[in-house]
Amino acid sequence: MDGETPSADQNVPRDDKQPRVSSALCEYECNAKIPLVSMDRVLPDDLLEQILACLPSADLVRAGAVCTWWRGIITSGSFRKILLPGVSQRPWFVLDRLLGQRPCAYDPVYNVWYKLELPRFNLSSTSIATFASSSGLIPVFGTGNDGSPRLYVCNPLTRRWREIARPPSSVKYVHRTTLAISVSRTTPSYRVSLVTTNYPPGVPFGREVSVHVYDSETRMWATRTTEVLRGWTSNSESAICAGVLYFLIYSSVSPENSCGLVMYDLSGRCSDGLLASFVPFPCPLACQFLMNMKERVVLVGGLWNDEQASMKGIGIWVLSGGEWQEIARLPHDLFLGFPVSGHGLKSWGVNDLIYIINRPGSDMVIFDMSQKQWGSRNRPAEVPSRLSAGFCYEPRFEIVP
Repeated sequence: MDGETPSADQNVPRDDKQPRVSSALCEYECNAKIPLVSMDRVLPDDLLEQILACLPSADLVRAGAVCTWWRGIITSGSFRKILLPGVSQRPWFVLDRLLGQRPCAYDPVYNVWYKLELPRFNLSSTSIATFASSSGLIPVFGTGNDGSPRLYVCNPLTRRWREIARPPSSVKYVHRTTLAISVSRTTPSYRVSLVTTNYPPGVPFGREVSVHVYDSETRMWATRTTEVLRGWTSNSESAICAGVLYFLIYSSVSPENSCGLVMYDLSGRCSDGLLASFVPFPCPLACQFLMNMKERVVLVGGLWNDEQASMKGIGIWVLSGGEWQEIARLPHDLFLGFPVSGHGLKSWGVNDLIYIINRPGSDMVIFDMSQKQWGSRNRPAEVPSRLSAGFCYEPRFEIVP
């Protein structure tokens, strides 16, 4: 880290607004010729485990490159059990590769961009990968070289990954796919949801919407529901909160209440149709982004002015009791860097941090929900100003796909 000592307060992003670009985070190389010290003669394994467990996630990666002994401790099952929850677990924001470029991850604790190395999944070069995240794991969905749907689950920090059971064959021929994941906090299990939209034959303005769920405990897929919605289709945003799947839909038929949210209880207790749970957006929005923020459904969107046909601001809402409650609005001085068309606006978030980014511009806006504070960070030249995809996740060593 260029000889600098990170702030002792691991819960507050650094104040300097000129982030640095670090060397490859997940490539374990050490070219410096430094005399080695036999640390096993100084500290016992159990004490060293307690010390390493207090390190931020980025420093744990570097510690794993010191020697095979440290690497063995960090990757052991006993070490994963004693990792202190919440130590520097501020969510990272990752821009995926574009035109062969490597992904870049932003660490708000050190205010630094890392050049991340993700595994190479067996996906077609023409496939557009879809990401989601939860508690340190990300699912990656795309099309394999044989044309079949593929789904991988990965820990980007440790680069551990595996391909899970192939999704149902019906997923191969769909118009749109929406991906979400929920990782259990009490058991080593997770669920992945796929919301697919297709064109049913003989139904004017109809869309067949299906919810498919994968359970890591049973290692099986199940199609939970399939409905034909007239004039409605799913959006690309979804989230799982407290066992309920939320996803956005929009209508090309009705001018009023033409966009909103529907929900599906993954336990199967709710027998009503999807539209019975419809919650319209709080106001006309140019772009909409849905996220799980500590088991709260949060919506980020660009406020749309119909008379001027332009975006007039960016707001954040929380779903409470079936209604949207606005909790923040982007200050005007920070909004000036965004185009009024709303084109290129993207947003991701997890835990307490929401990242809002504009592809053509260079600034990244961050909102801390716990402190109700806004901030901005510049992106260095090494970080691409355009992206093909992105995601926000918790850097956690102890999570295994």
